[in-house]
Amino acid sequence: MFRSVWRILTTVIFGITSMGAVLFFLFFYFGRGLPDYQFLRDYQPHVASRFYTNDYQLFKEHAKEKRIFVAIENIPPLLVQAFLSAEDKNFYYHPGVDLFSVLRAALNNTFKGAWNGKALGASTITQQVAKNFLVGNERSFDRKFREAIMSMRLEMALPKERILELYLNQIYLGMGSYGVAAAAQTYFGKSLDKLTIAECAFLASLPKAPATYHPIKEQKRAKARRDWVVGRLAEDNIISTQETQEAQKDPFKITLDSSFVVNADYFGEEVRREIMQRFGENVLYTGGLSVFTTLDPSLQRGADKSLRKGLEEYDRRHGWRGPVAKITQLDQSAWIKDLNKIAAVPGMGNSKLAVVLAISSDKEAKIGFANGGVSSLFLTGLEWARLSKSDGTQGPEIKKVTEVLAPGDVVLVNNIASPGKPPVYELHQIPAVSGGIVVMDADTGNVLAMTGGYSFEISQFNCATQAWRQPGSAFKPFVYLAAMEKGYTPETLINDAPITLSLGPGLGVYSPKNITHRSYGPSPMRIGIEKSYNLMTVRLAHQIGMQPVKSVATRFGVADDMPLHLSNSLGAKETTVLRLTTAYAMIVNGGKKIGPNLIKQVQDRNGQVIYQLQTQYGGLLGPESKELLNNWHDVEEQPLPELTDERKQIIDTKFAESMTTMLEAVVERGTGKKLQPLMAQYNIKLGGKTGSTNDCKDAWFMGFIRYPNGRTLIVGVFVGFPTPQTLGTHQGADETGTRVALPVFGHFVREVFDKT
Repeated sequence: MFRSVWRILTTVIFGITSMGAVLFFLFFYFGRGLPDYQFLRDYQPHVASRFYTNDYQLFKEHAKEKRIFVAIENIPPLLVQAFLSAEDKNFYYHPGVDLFSVLRAALNNTFKGAWNGKALGASTITQQVAKNFLVGNERSFDRKFREAIMSMRLEMALPKERILELYLNQIYLGMGSYGVAAAAQTYFGKSLDKLTIAECAFLASLPKAPATYHPIKEQKRAKARRDWVVGRLAEDNIISTQETQEAQKDPFKITLDSSFVVNADYFGEEVRREIMQRFGENVLYTGGLSVFTTLDPSLQRGADKSLRKGLEEYDRRHGWRGPVAKITQLDQSAWIKDLNKIAAVPGMGNSKLAVVLAISSDKEAKIGFANGGVSSLFLTGLEWARLSKSDGTQGPEIKKVTEVLAPGDVVLVNNIASPGKPPVYELHQIPAVSGGIVVMDADTGNVLAMTGGYSFEISQFNCATQAWRQPGSAFKPFVYLAAMEKGYTPETLINDAPITLSLGPGLGVYSPKNITHRSYGPSPMRIGIEKSYNLMTVRLAHQIGMQPVKSVATRFGVADDMPLHLSNSLGAKETTVLRLTTAYAMIVNGGKKIGPNLIKQVQDRNGQVIYQLQTQYGGLLGPESKELLNNWHDVEEQPLPELTDERKQIIDTKFAESMTTMLEAVVERGTGKKLQPLMAQYNIKLGGKTGSTNDCKDAWFMGFIRYPNGRTLIVGVFVGFPTPQTLGTHQGADETGTRVALPVFGHFVREVFDKT
């Protein structure tokens, strides 16, 4: 008896010793070379940088991984419990590996897996953290063993709450979202504290396989998984029976990210470039910066609509360029299928693709949409599509639909009916011409809106900042400012008469012309701005010399190094819309040096201010002021800082004010007089200057709006083709700044003041 007991005891001891030796060997063997996990104590994950408007609306996000880091104490307990119930019920009780779950999974996968084809997993949350951060996701026994070892080491080194925090902020939850906060924003447009039980359960259902439970493509499967998680919460006594029933009956509705309510692609891209230049690419895409910009959402919407409308008006004056595509089979089963195969047209926005199914009469075409719907396009919706002739005139009026469309044509149409009314469709085409618009506060230099083309989808090239084009007559104010510095006044008579100047041996002569091909004799200098006289301007530049003109142009930032050619007095030296808008702002604000500013403040991921405009007039804050900003709770105990105007005076105030008055006269009785009715309509003061170049390749209007309260906005507009070519003529009239760019400014004024 004793011997039998001794044998059994010896066998058990030997078995335990052998197993311990084997486990020690395995831990030693697979534990060699494992990465250091200590960095996870202070680990800061990659966090998206976010751009905000001047009223704190989110409008852009840049990240390698879309993530919003949230401390564990700020994650709702219900959401935490949903993940625990779904992924690791025993999280707070196991040492990193859940042996019970491993045994259960082994038995299930051995005896049941062959029958139902479903395998159970046994990875704990700690193991998932180890996999995601340290050992990778290779499908092998070696990796699983290393993962288990690392998990137990993590449990000894880190508190449970830190492991859970890392998990909930790092895990991928589909649709480009990393972490629960980003996923809540992506799927529901909500912050974590606003999530319902059903929404918490859905997020907790995703770690297993985000693509398998895609809320749109796999809605039925996703709802079933969500309801399963709700059931697990009930089993763990986290929610009541009534809450369970209500959550499982909750309609499975996903509200995809609606955070970007402001569309400002060109502005956002300029901010992105500036942030990269200041802080580097890595900080931008992983550092979690909060960038507070000068963007005004209302003015940005007005700028977008105004530029698009102006470009469309110009484009329509030059005729219809034909359908997007053709469909040959027009029986219903075929045309719907074929129409759905046609790719969306870049820049189409809210327009719809439609196929002409039949011509019902001279005044009506039947059109079909990709969803199978059928409607009508009437003659009134395509009367603009007249033939454009090479001499700039238009062909005869459109009297029949067949003069423009034929069955099988695939075209773009817009619904121009008021909201709530039956649709009324109009033929549409994407303009070939482009342009840019900048809206700036004249006192601060803050850029309030910027649009660099008809659509960012068509081209990311920003015509407001990257297109270096000749400003033409929009440059003339700087010639006249140079003359005032030389003693001239607005009433000084300058002879507007033909002038021929030698360009030097073998270079010929320079003989400019007025746009009217007439001359007007001796006239007050201010008339040169009002009526945009070329002959007077060149004669004036010749009298004072081009060096003073260059000096003024350099001080105002129009050009950095302008050759001393007389042709540059008429705007032959290239500049950009942003530069010229800033220069006009400095005229109108009394000659003070300003911006342009796109960024007001930048905070790091911890909310510390790392960049700040010094005052409303620009510049950086010193270390003392930054410290005050970062310790804002002490502000009440600090004396208020003195606000001083640190803007540099770049030209005498009286000259700037005289030029501002001359620019106002352009609208009152000069080349901008088409805008005059707007001043009385909206109780505002307007001024500005048109600009056109030889062959009408570039059209400009640089305008300003002065509110009754004294606030002044500068609005710079440029229109031209991406590759310079003439804008041509229309019905015998040149497509100048007055005809092409000035209407964009007028549209902007109406957009802004009709909304207020």
